[in-house]
Amino acid sequence: MKAIKHLYLYFQDGQRLALRFPQQRGEPAQIARLLRMQLESPFISIEVDGDLLLIPRESIKYLQVCPAPPSMPEATIIGAELID
Repeated sequence: MKAIKHLYLYFQDGQRLALRFPQQRGEPAQIARLLRMQLESPFISIEVDGDLLLIPRESIKYLQVCPAPPSMPEATIIGAELID
């Protein structure tokens, strides 16, 4: 059984979208490349229950992927903690 990942999208208008999905296939370098492609695209594309969601990046405040992928985008700060 594949590990389950969670994606939380926080939008500019204060709404949040929570998604659950199986760990995606591929080598860590390939996953990092595909993640970079998603981040460079004007839309985040996600297949949900047989439908394609295209979410304009300009409407997204930030994304949270839990747990983090094994290969991170270049220049990622590692080991940070959220504080109040």
